Amino acid sequence: MQECVAIKANWPISVQFTRALTLAFYAPKTAKMCKILPLFVLAVVVACCHGLPVESEREPVAILSSEINKKANGGYDTQYSGADGTSRKEQADLVDEGTDEEALEVKGSYKYINDLGEEVEVFYTAGKNGFVPYGTSINPEITAVAEAAKNLPKQVKVEKA
Repeated sequence: MQECVAIKANWPISVQFTRALTLAFYAPKTAKMCKILPLFVLAVVVACCHGLPVESEREPVAILSSEINKKANGGYDTQYSGADGTSRKEQADLVDEGTDEEALEVKGSYKYINDLGEEVEVFYTAGKNGFVPYGTSINPEITAVAEAAKNLPKQVKVEKA
């Protein structure tokens, strides 16, 4: 008759768990310890799962208003407002229409309530020259760098002969 091999306390927990499972399924069924081991492993698994953090379900947020208006040239206007204080407004206009430089220029803002209960509002522009955020919650240095990038010389395409 074979005896169950002990699980050493100084082994990493993953090795201990693997060893316990191995012993539970492959050890001789006549040894008393091996009869209790599957129950012990099950108890450990249940205890570990019970200790995992569970995020409580959040209540759905009512949408107070939502509107999207598409323009014939590809631009748009959109706005959204939620009961929790969140909102978003955005306007996109086509610039340099019909040229190689044609692009959408976007201006907008979004607002939310942070964990401290403070209202945070961020304004932004986006277009050929990139994304530029500004507002009280945006580090002024980030806005300054983004604004400066707008004025960088544009890349000139060189056609190969």
